[in-house]
Amino acid sequence: MFVKNLKTDITWAVTEEHGARLLRNDEFEEVEAPKTKRTPAKKSETDNEIEK
Repeated sequence: MFVKNLKTDITWAVTEEHGARLLRNDEFEEVEAPKTKRTPAKKSETDNEIEK
């Protein structure tokens, strides 16, 4: 499960048991899984040399 710390705006992946404990106080809320930002992989220098 994912919980978000409302004070710091940081989302954490936690176990169900730990998440249940965190949700007992007002500092956390359960959220959906954050969308990952995908960036194109950079070619390493060796990949560039192979292409030449």
